[in-house]
Amino acid sequence: MGCKSHFSFLIIRVLCVATLLSCMTNIQFSYARENLNSEIMGKKYINFYQDFLSSKDRREKEYLEGLKQSFLKLKKNEERIYTLLGMLNLSSEGDQKIYAEFAILNIKKNFKYLNSDEKEIYKILFAKYLINKKDYAGGVLVLKAIAHKSESILFPMIAPLYIDALLNANLKSESIQYYNKFKKAIDKNTNWEKLNEILVGLANAALSFNDPNLSLSYLKKPLLFYPLEKSGRDAMVILSTIECSGGSLGSLYFRDESMQYLSREIFKRIGKQPDSRNYILSLIGVNPDRVHPQQEIDTLPMPEKEKLLEIANMLVIAREYYLANQMLDYLIGAKSYNANFSRDKILDLRGRVLNSLELPVKAAQNYKELFSEYPNSKFAEVARIKYGTSLHFAKRHSESAQYLSQNNVFPTNDEQNWSLFWQYYLSSQKREAEKTAKNYIEKEINKRNSPVAKFQYWLSLLDKNNYYNLEYKNELKAISEKTDEYPYPIFSRWRLNKFKLPDMQKNLERLNGYKDYYTNKLNPFIKGKLRNKKFENIRRLAHYDLANIASLYIDDFKNKKLKRNEAIILANLAYSSYDYKNAGDLARNSFANPIDDYSYKEVWTEKTNFWKLNYPLAYWPDVISAAKLLDLDPFWILSIMRAESHYIPRAESPVGAIGLMQIMPYTGINIADNIGKDNFNISLLKSPSQSIAFAAWYLKMLLTIYKGNYLLATAAYNSGPEAVNRWINQNNRLTVDEFYENIPYQETKKYVAKVLGYLDMYYRVQLGIGDGYNLEFGESVPSPNTSLDIF
Repeated sequence: MGCKSHFSFLIIRVLCVATLLSCMTNIQFSYARENLNSEIMGKKYINFYQDFLSSKDRREKEYLEGLKQSFLKLKKNEERIYTLLGMLNLSSEGDQKIYAEFAILNIKKNFKYLNSDEKEIYKILFAKYLINKKDYAGGVLVLKAIAHKSESILFPMIAPLYIDALLNANLKSESIQYYNKFKKAIDKNTNWEKLNEILVGLANAALSFNDPNLSLSYLKKPLLFYPLEKSGRDAMVILSTIECSGGSLGSLYFRDESMQYLSREIFKRIGKQPDSRNYILSLIGVNPDRVHPQQEIDTLPMPEKEKLLEIANMLVIAREYYLANQMLDYLIGAKSYNANFSRDKILDLRGRVLNSLELPVKAAQNYKELFSEYPNSKFAEVARIKYGTSLHFAKRHSESAQYLSQNNVFPTNDEQNWSLFWQYYLSSQKREAEKTAKNYIEKEINKRNSPVAKFQYWLSLLDKNNYYNLEYKNELKAISEKTDEYPYPIFSRWRLNKFKLPDMQKNLERLNGYKDYYTNKLNPFIKGKLRNKKFENIRRLAHYDLANIASLYIDDFKNKKLKRNEAIILANLAYSSYDYKNAGDLARNSFANPIDDYSYKEVWTEKTNFWKLNYPLAYWPDVISAAKLLDLDPFWILSIMRAESHYIPRAESPVGAIGLMQIMPYTGINIADNIGKDNFNISLLKSPSQSIAFAAWYLKMLLTIYKGNYLLATAAYNSGPEAVNRWINQNNRLTVDEFYENIPYQETKKYVAKVLGYLDMYYRVQLGIGDGYNLEFGESVPSPNTSLDIF
């Protein structure tokens, strides 16, 4: 292919540079943004991040100083050694290196007392310290003796460290051999910013041995997933070198492999970064000023038609709906089709685009055309459903109700009855709505998992003059006591009590000194030495600040058959190792207890233990610190965390959201710009404290925009404030519970219900509020306070 094939990627490289320059320009304008959004972003919120970091730094130094002082007083060798190992584990980076050096010095003095396992742990921690100091040769020497022990439980920590040290020490041949041998462990256990550095290093190493094909195999991930990061740009340079030296493969190796995959990955990674639109369109191969060919569609050969339909699909994935609509308007004029270029496929895609462009009437006509012309098409079933929902979005509720009453279009009885009921409700056909709801409730009341509460709730609201009717109150009271089918229990309490928003300042004062007893070293489930030697090893690791190592032993142990008392102990060990997901899973699988038996005051009973493990105070020092600095409900932060990642710091979603709080990369970049975080890199979001800080600031901004309405702010965290603002404009005369039912994204609707349900359970479990969470939504949906440009 030579250099010519590289020309298209040269354009992309230029765009990368433009993007970077644009990013730098954005940083210069950050202070202008502060003034622009002064009504939202007061000085307190501008300084939040620095205050958060200062508080965290102070806590860490105080804790490490405490470890140092306790070491000086300890007499037993085992306690002294593990105190030092824990100190080294916590302090090998940043400003805390003085404690790492203290720990290393004293471990060397006591080295003869370390057993083989303790020596292995020390080597790993010492190598990490050396690598952070850029002493890569030293890291290689320290790890060499244990680097091939793949049977070791600690190997997931060893392998990434060793390959990093090898590459940085310029040991090219050894690097390639080691990576190829232990690829699976390295890929799985290395954060992806570091992994991409490793892959680019391996590509360079392979190129030095004149093996361009091997080099390309390493470049695939950084080039496709991270095109605008340093590793992606470095990968592009290597790709250019391969092509211009006559390599047998080149840029088209990546392009032709899967254009759709490429465009989807690019979009989810870079999203709204400056100039990302041009970047994506250049990859797709679309000129926004001339989306489709000028000649008649049927003069094109069939392969060209197929390619244009694929491009239309990619434009939809990239949310370029206006351009996609232009392409589809062109394609719909075709008269000849085949299996890959079919009219029903075009109509299906066109319906999605029209609804996204807020043209629901046209979308409904489009879907009707699809299932009328092609009743047996694989797209027809979905088209029948989307016809009804498009009529709903167009506010043609009577028409939608008539259609649904005559056609059974939804796959389940629950969905069919609910959609019909809701269209009757919105079109004020009270008699038909009442009949539909009562028939459904009568048939489903005794069936498990039937969403009866939803029908009961709205049936009680059909006649708003019944607000003070005793039967109405009793119905809502019964729903309000439920601990499932959220958000209807919370809606019912709101309707009954008209609670005001909680005084967050008083709540935060109440939480002052609030302790997480289950990470406390006095936890009786794991207090003192344990009889089981493997459990005792985990307990000791967790107790002495080696939680990341303890988690590896828990992973090795958790799939084995456990007795009930063993499961309780292991679940508590997981919790004290900050492995909250495993703690909850072990509890649910081994010793479940109903919430009705729960007693907040009984701290150490088994039933209380079950609920505390399932609704943990995960990363509590960081959560409560952020909450106090921003006047936020800390249990809301925890509920978002549970819904987003189930407390897993390294979580990554299919759409590219990252870390504990599942922040999208482009959102992270914009937040960093506004809170004064310089040198932001995306892998930072996999740090629990950073993820919590970024998300808390963002949540505060959303809550301020929506005037304290937790439901709207929660919805905006999931779908973005642009979508929520659009829905508010479409539904501004609705009450908040009606607005919830009209959320068009089912994912967002389920997400809101989930978060409010978790919040309810946190109030029961951690604060002992028996009737759960009470929230004042306001009678109607508030208009956004402002539209911040940072989002």
